[in-house]
Amino acid sequence: MKRYFYLAALALGCCGCVTIPNSVVPHPTPVPLCDQVTPGMTFASVAAVMNGKVVVGYELDPATGASRPILSQRLYSSELLSVNGKKYKVDRYIIRASATGVAVSEAELFPVVYQDGLVVARGPEGLAGIRLEK
Repeated sequence: MKRYFYLAALALGCCGCVTIPNSVVPHPTPVPLCDQVTPGMTFASVAAVMNGKVVVGYELDPATGASRPILSQRLYSSELLSVNGKKYKVDRYIIRASATGVAVSEAELFPVVYQDGLVVARGPEGLAGIRLEK
């Protein structure tokens, strides 16, 4: 009988030592900026989320020889668009740096479409839908 109690105590003691390694515990990932923009947001709230600086390349510091980042504003361009008498403002934001570091392509830009100061569409699909309205 003592043998069973000893084995039970040993089994319970071993189970208490089991831990989950850190590599298995999921870490929260930040929400991408473009996913934080939703229809109905005001221009000011979008600017609070999307404005800021983005690294578009690197240059060598002549004094130290180390590379330092070249920063640019996220807001790349703005345009006014008129479709069927409706006026829209389209802001394009840089969401990732150019692979070549020379020019920004359309794939690296995230359009946000406003009508009367509110977001009505976001992303390339949203802009295409606005342009196709009849």
